[in-house]
Amino acid sequence: MQPKLNKRRKLLGRVSDTDMHLFRVFCTVADCGGFSAAQGQLGVGRSTISRQISHLETRLGYMLCYRGRSGFVLTQHGEQALALIRAFLSTTEQFMADMAAINDDFSGRINLAIMDYSFSDIRSPVLPAIREFRTLAPRVEINLTVESPGTIERGILDGSFHLGIFPAYRHLDELVYFDLYDEKVALYAGVSHPLLEALDKDPDLSVEKITRHELVFRGYLEGEKLLKIKQQFRRGPTVFQTEAVAALIQAGAYLGFLPKHAASEELVSIRPDIFEYSAPICVAVSRSRRGSVVTNAFLERLTNTVTAQAKKRSVARKRTEQFDNSDLS
Repeated sequence: MQPKLNKRRKLLGRVSDTDMHLFRVFCTVADCGGFSAAQGQLGVGRSTISRQISHLETRLGYMLCYRGRSGFVLTQHGEQALALIRAFLSTTEQFMADMAAINDDFSGRINLAIMDYSFSDIRSPVLPAIREFRTLAPRVEINLTVESPGTIERGILDGSFHLGIFPAYRHLDELVYFDLYDEKVALYAGVSHPLLEALDKDPDLSVEKITRHELVFRGYLEGEKLLKIKQQFRRGPTVFQTEAVAALIQAGAYLGFLPKHAASEELVSIRPDIFEYSAPICVAVSRSRRGSVVTNAFLERLTNTVTAQAKKRSVARKRTEQFDNSDLS
């Protein structure tokens, strides 16, 4: 049975600034998984957090969570309230940001989620875009989170993230996708892996002999092309982070696919003529929340950065070609 604070259900009524603060406290506690873990994020003690949650429960008229020796657990009402509160806060923040943007006075918050190990890719527009947008809109707070693609998708859908950058392995109807760049991915082995000895003897080692070795798998959705390749291998451990993949490969016990920019000197690419491929990286936004002025302004900065970077690479490539041609003449 769902616990209640009062036999008679209360109505929240008008939402005050105090309520807004309590909403944010509740979201933080839920994100951190408990009162104690949320102390650092909120900057107050456990007893204060407990009083604030109790106050919110009184305002709403029902219990939001169980707390005690058994740990922190949301009640059924708490789970429902959390989803609604997150959606409400996201909509409110976007409204305030859009109102401020009417006078070109950008303010508010952008919650951006990206996949791990993407900053080292020179094709990624994220860091230049953040730097330029910070100059354009210094009052906008940019919150950056590193998550798996599936978590990013769910976060955009429930309003936790305004934008997400990840591989475009699938397209959900509820999201709108914009292509950013292609990430180069290859198959790697550690320098101590027994496969390297076989490759030294036969650089053209067959796919059949390579796929006899165990491969590290990812614990989230991947592209159909990559999955077909992986299914040929013996299945090794399943991990979620790129750093974990790199560590297992470097240990010399497994093979694994990694972005080329994330591979260290201790890793060796295996038959790139067969196993190397490109993965499209996109930025996604909610179809129902595309109207946010601040979000759209940052999205425009991202796409403009991609265009500018592509032009620079094109110019550099032409200069290299001209230099090579001048050496031949």
